[in-house]
Amino acid sequence: MDRAAPLPDAEVPAVSAGAGRASPPFRRGRWVLGGICMCAAVAVGILAWWWQHDPFPLTPIANSPFLNTRLDVAYVGSEACIGCHAEEHISFGRTGMGRSMALVDAKHSPPDGAVEHLPSKRHYRAFRKNGELWHEELLLTPDHSDVVLAEFPLKYVVGSGNHGLTYLVETDGFLVESPLTWYASRKEWDVSPGYDDPKQRGFARPIGEGCLFCHAGRAEVIGRSTHRTHVTETVIGCERCHGPGALHVERRTEGQSVEGVIDYTIVNPAHLSRDLAEAVCQQCHLNSDAAVAFRGRKLSDFRPGLRFADFQGIYVFKDSEQSMTVVGHVEQMHLSRCYQESETFSCLTCHNPHAEPAKAERAAHTNKVCLNCHRVESCTVSDAHRKMESPDNNCVHCHMPRSPTDIPHLAFTHHRVGIHRHPPTAPPAVDAKDTPGELQPLLPLPALSELDKQLTLGEAYRLLPLRSKHGTHKAVYQQRALGLLTGVHEAGLRNADLEASLAQLCFDMKVGEPLEYAERALGFPDLAGQGRCDALFVKAQILAERGNHTEAIAALRELTQLRRYVFDWLFLANYTRAIGDEAAALDALKIAIRINPRQWDVHRYLARHYREQGNAEQAAWHEKRAIP
Repeated sequence: MDRAAPLPDAEVPAVSAGAGRASPPFRRGRWVLGGICMCAAVAVGILAWWWQHDPFPLTPIANSPFLNTRLDVAYVGSEACIGCHAEEHISFGRTGMGRSMALVDAKHSPPDGAVEHLPSKRHYRAFRKNGELWHEELLLTPDHSDVVLAEFPLKYVVGSGNHGLTYLVETDGFLVESPLTWYASRKEWDVSPGYDDPKQRGFARPIGEGCLFCHAGRAEVIGRSTHRTHVTETVIGCERCHGPGALHVERRTEGQSVEGVIDYTIVNPAHLSRDLAEAVCQQCHLNSDAAVAFRGRKLSDFRPGLRFADFQGIYVFKDSEQSMTVVGHVEQMHLSRCYQESETFSCLTCHNPHAEPAKAERAAHTNKVCLNCHRVESCTVSDAHRKMESPDNNCVHCHMPRSPTDIPHLAFTHHRVGIHRHPPTAPPAVDAKDTPGELQPLLPLPALSELDKQLTLGEAYRLLPLRSKHGTHKAVYQQRALGLLTGVHEAGLRNADLEASLAQLCFDMKVGEPLEYAERALGFPDLAGQGRCDALFVKAQILAERGNHTEAIAALRELTQLRRYVFDWLFLANYTRAIGDEAAALDALKIAIRINPRQWDVHRYLARHYREQGNAEQAAWHEKRAIP
């Protein structure tokens, strides 16, 4: 999470037994050996008791007859499937999911273009250079001169192109988002979703495992980072819906026949119950106000054939109006009478994951689905009105209208099937309620212990203020989170993420002993990702406040290897200068403005520095970029 940083030349702010007589050597050795044996026996006994009487056992995951739901079954990649399933591979490649992400090919990319973004005083360009597609950020200056702030070749393109194409850049080993998106409906470039703001982040928005989970076929973070990422398979592939394929490939390679019976080495969603088949879609088509992985689970542990709700708690506000969002399809469908009064209505009722109807055939396709249950005569709208509203007489036009979303410029089909007397509205940009909302799980929770329910809900409230649209009641949500998580900690639960969460909360709220939580969290060797970043940041801030700049610097240097955040480098510059290392401070500031060139005060500081050093060229370069 970005936090305000001091100016480069400012002070570092306050952040929130007696000894017995010796025995003869031989006898002493026997006593020592006997003591060791006795301690070992006691330790074994304690461990045996612990495993049988674990006060905080993890909730078990339901068994599945499908063998590839096990975590030890390997992924093989979609290429291994094509030999036997070429037709399905070709048809899937024409769907939106089959074109979810790819390496950028400049020859098949949108044309060059430019965008002026007046709120942030930026000018953006998309252009070709050396056979690659590049995006460039420039400063809008009074004299209209070109002052380049940043430019990068693009590595990945995200999106099918049906609605838009967003681009990712790899820089310093990290994945970040480009501020430019291609919008298919208007056939033009514009700022990316979330960038239409005076303080937009340019090329500094990190793209981590959470983003790529739904847009890439398979991606995993490198080491303990948040967004150093290795993309194994760009496009969403076969194994996302069918599960890891190693057992299935092995069986088929050995020539074992499974004709006429269910092949339990691979999941076919057609053989799953409605709830389990839906779970495959829920991976990416659930929207929430907060989503929290259950203790001992990771999002990537989910396998088709299991309940998605066994891995992640999905929380929404009570009495939510369920406004349309890009990934709000599942909860909207659950509110539909069609879903509630049927035991079979599901995502697969309307969607064939392996094929999409052509545009000219969509109305006939959806009408056929509707008329499996409804009669034409049931429609109370006159023929004349239907023809005026929808010339192709498409049921979806009225009963699943296209509506605004929380992403600018786009609209998606509303998945609450019903009679919409008023057009669906876009969700508010911020949490505009007069009183704080109360969270509840969207999907039934698994058989969690009361302690785990408290832990998960506490984490959900902790995450709410970190999302800008829920910042209005930040203090209330933080207080709820602190009460719940502190209660879990006082009950005796100890794990890395809980300690890191309490460190971050206590630091932000200026209560308790955040450094103690941070140190305990970092004592867990498995602490990684955002939790490790939070603990390191808290540790660095408090140590620096106490005058221990050397250890604070060490924590920050590790942090800069885990994420690409401008404020980490600004603080590092302050702390290295505090110990008299001006060269290290200067290097840190250079990296800071490379990450975010809109640090006007840093440019002014560097301009002044280079003037004093007699380097007029470098001084002028920074002065041009020191315009707020």
